[in-house]
Amino acid sequence: MARFRPTNVFAEYKKLLTILALLCLYIGCGKCEYDEKLSIDLLYVSALSNCEPEKLMAKDCKAATASVEKRGFVPFFASENFNTGYPMYMSLFRRDSQKEIIVSFSGTRNPKQLIDEFVKNVPTDYDIHPGKKVKVLKYFYEDYKNQFRNDLVQQLMSIFEDAKFDDFKVIFTGHSLGGAMAIHAAADLVLSDFLINRAAIVYTFGQPRVGNAEFYEQFIGKLNAFYRVVHDKDIVPHLPPCVPNLHHGCAKEGFLIPIFPYHAPTEIYYDKEMMSYKQCSNTEGEDKDCSDSLSKPSFGEHLTYFGVRVGEYHKQESEQVNENSINKLLNSQ
Repeated sequence: MARFRPTNVFAEYKKLLTILALLCLYIGCGKCEYDEKLSIDLLYVSALSNCEPEKLMAKDCKAATASVEKRGFVPFFASENFNTGYPMYMSLFRRDSQKEIIVSFSGTRNPKQLIDEFVKNVPTDYDIHPGKKVKVLKYFYEDYKNQFRNDLVQQLMSIFEDAKFDDFKVIFTGHSLGGAMAIHAAADLVLSDFLINRAAIVYTFGQPRVGNAEFYEQFIGKLNAFYRVVHDKDIVPHLPPCVPNLHHGCAKEGFLIPIFPYHAPTEIYYDKEMMSYKQCSNTEGEDKDCSDSLSKPSFGEHLTYFGVRVGEYHKQESEQVNENSINKLLNSQ
């Protein structure tokens, strides 16, 4: 009779654990960690997305075009929407070296539009993917659903027909209003199982609140990563205002009706110079120890991320950025 050899059993068990760990990393990159270099790259894409579609496709957006090309991104589609009375753009990029498809949206144009977003953003049903108590903000939701949804699906279906892109991940990004659009695009496609065999990732910058906790709970587990980057005292992530709780944070649930609105995790909270950051709670979207701890947010820090004046960068002749962030940007290239 063969003798039992425990050392062999433990060796096989260790080998099995290693294989399982590698498998988890392989399938859609698992739950991807925050990548600061990728974040900076996507900030430049978000800045370029504020350029008019014709100029963007013609590579005529000055500093923004140069910054994005340097990072390996190639635009393959851009469209516009005036549904809200302000120009809004969606642009799609490829970065073949990293096997990435980027879906990016332009941001809030000016303070007047920001006021409109606040005034007109009333709770509404999420009728394309309804769920119990699920509510979203009407201004953002209808803009995505009525103007960008069909174009986005058609363009992705077209590129996915080519087997070359079978293992490409899809990344959604945007600054300010563009971040809200990125969330709606990502939520829609993962809830439709459109990206069921692909990694789906979201990085937003200075993004406002988009829906209630029930909205996020529908789709957040289907994403490989969701990171909401906040620049110190940026006011926009605090809009529309949440319902405060007893601990100086934001309430997540109500007694009879859902508390509204609420952020999804995970917040990446940067200091004023954007030279260091804190990764906030990965279970609670409203972390009282991060940007929710501020009592006096400002609009000024919403305009600049990683030294780039996001809404104006496509108009700049040179790639000059804020001196406080120059070392970080140089190291990211």
